[in-house]
Amino acid sequence: MERYKGDAPKTEAPEFKFEAPKFKKIDPKLENLTPINKLNGGHPARQFVESRQIPEEFYSDLYLCSKFFEWAKIGTLVPRRQDHPRLVIPFRDETGEVFAAQGRAFGDETPKYYTIKFDDKPKIFGLDRVDLSRHIYVVEGPIDSLFIDNCLAVAGADFNHLQLEDVTVVLDNEPRSQEIIKRMENLIDTGYALVIWPHSIQQKDINDMILAGMSSGEVEETIKQNTHHGLEAKMKLAAWKRI
Repeated sequence: MERYKGDAPKTEAPEFKFEAPKFKKIDPKLENLTPINKLNGGHPARQFVESRQIPEEFYSDLYLCSKFFEWAKIGTLVPRRQDHPRLVIPFRDETGEVFAAQGRAFGDETPKYYTIKFDDKPKIFGLDRVDLSRHIYVVEGPIDSLFIDNCLAVAGADFNHLQLEDVTVVLDNEPRSQEIIKRMENLIDTGYALVIWPHSIQQKDINDMILAGMSSGEVEETIKQNTHHGLEAKMKLAAWKRI
């Protein structure tokens, strides 16, 4: 007992740093929609999202809209009987506010994608998630961006609002598309680093590559190994295009 009579050694209390968990804002524009993560496994909308192998971490910010054109207040553009459910993908700014949304058809409805704007901001998806201090990848479709680390999507393919430095542009793999090739030529002339897909890749976009069995890591490595700029990009593009 004598050994324990002395003063106990003084130790500093551990310092705990608590950070409040970050939650997506419940934007009034989305209040009447159902998040995919709230649907049971047998619901067709959830089954669709699962079939595209979209990472489950994003289910809470993907939504089912039962009548898309009515919700988007563009119902006068189509007969009411033609209104239909769509997957709604919100576009959020750096603060988390929703300024646009894309409706993705579940079936053969046209157009396949319909993007609406609530505010006059460039249609750039992923601003609430991307780290602007790191290298950024930019794809065309919001769903494709969910498979790539630190990635934005430019709906409508308007790249005028993006920085040139530390950016790699990843367009769809469509070597027979005159529109895609012209866009790639313009991006190269502007000075962007650009991915020219190897001929071994047959799929049209990143989501299709995932469905074909590639992992996100394999897609990212393919992107890094096939990024070009300047004269080299022009030479690679000339060998890639098929028109």
